[in-house]
Amino acid sequence: MITSYSLSELTENSAGACIPQGENDPSFGGFVRSAQRVGGAGRRQQEPFFRYLPVEKASEAEALYVTGVGASVVRPGDAYPQAEHPSIYHFDWRSGRILPEHQIVLLTDARGEFESRETGLIRIHGQALLFLFPGVWHRYRPDRAVGWQENWISFNGRTVDRLFAAGAASASNPIVTPGSTAALTRHFDRVLELGRSAPRGSGRDLQHAAVRLIGEALGVSSHEPPPEASTRRPAAASEQDAIVEQAREVIWSCPHKRPLSVNDVARRLPVTRRTLDRRFAQVLGRSVLDEINACRLSRAKRMLTETDFLVKTVSYLAGFPSRERMRLLFLSEEGLTPTEYRERHARAGVSAMAE
Repeated sequence: MITSYSLSELTENSAGACIPQGENDPSFGGFVRSAQRVGGAGRRQQEPFFRYLPVEKASEAEALYVTGVGASVVRPGDAYPQAEHPSIYHFDWRSGRILPEHQIVLLTDARGEFESRETGLIRIHGQALLFLFPGVWHRYRPDRAVGWQENWISFNGRTVDRLFAAGAASASNPIVTPGSTAALTRHFDRVLELGRSAPRGSGRDLQHAAVRLIGEALGVSSHEPPPEASTRRPAAASEQDAIVEQAREVIWSCPHKRPLSVNDVARRLPVTRRTLDRRFAQVLGRSVLDEINACRLSRAKRMLTETDFLVKTVSYLAGFPSRERMRLLFLSEEGLTPTEYRERHARAGVSAMAE
């Protein structure tokens, strides 16, 4: 069934990208390509930007943590998506996608379509907020003749269910007309600014900005109690290292056609593997391989708890070389196999038997 929504009908029915790869390119890593230019129909023309933020183990117990931010202007005739994302997040219209976390997408100057199993195919005109829920298959795309502008944020955490309980969006009602595009754009601009500049994942300022954005998007009280302060110690200026941060960007934000190795990371930076490992140890107290495994483990845990993906699919999407390597890392870090971790932590509705 196809439903066509105008802006008024929607109201009635709803309540950085990785810099292209290049060997020894010191700019590699997606650190903000934010140049804007004036385009047609009043759109703020900008290069596609996205950044997936490192999620430390301590973040997983926080009230809310941000996993990614992005923005782009899709011009008429542009391919969509405009850039390839890490496997866990990438999608196309043919296959769609299932996320292991929440995502809010603001579309403006839009004409396109959205589909999920819960909604069927919905036409989008004008401006809209898409609320994407974990474990729910979906897909969306702009009309190739028109395009759209999009801003998005991905997030998870203990307070997320409470935030959504106070709003009108749900998996069966995921499209909402913005009450104020200007206010939402200001909130997104702040979140994107902080997401671009955060040296070590989602800090307290980004958490608070995300709560305000989500509250505005849902139309809930702007007085929602803020998340607790991060338990992680902020990086002092002397501790920050541009090469280390670029390496983390390669690990967390860039697509990889094969399981990522330490040599792969070093080849994309103007340093040797030995120098890179030494600088990681000095700045973060761990190795490059530890960081790669931390990224894999974090994503695998979210997929196991938020989706029905088979364990072998989780292993592939998280970037492990094999299912056995994932099993061994889970045993080492969590004291549980992936299946046991899912049985203990999966949200309601996720099958613990998905093998």
